Amino acid sequence: MAKAIVKLFISTYAMEEYVVEVPCDKDDVDEIIIAKAWKKLKENEGGSLPYGHREAEIIKRPE
Repeated sequence: MAKAIVKLFISTYAMEEYVVEVPCDKDDVDEIIIAKAWKKLKENEGGSLPYGHREAEIIKRPE
């Protein structure tokens, strides 16, 4: 299984920015990869994330 790298933004006063690596298949759609990234980030941060507008960008995905 390949890995994708996703950059996640949460628009708080501090403009939180995270980079997460998630497993994915070559033909996974962007929405699935991004959902996995948010789930992994939430687990890494102890189960909760700060409030604010959220954006995600896939930096690298399997070819």
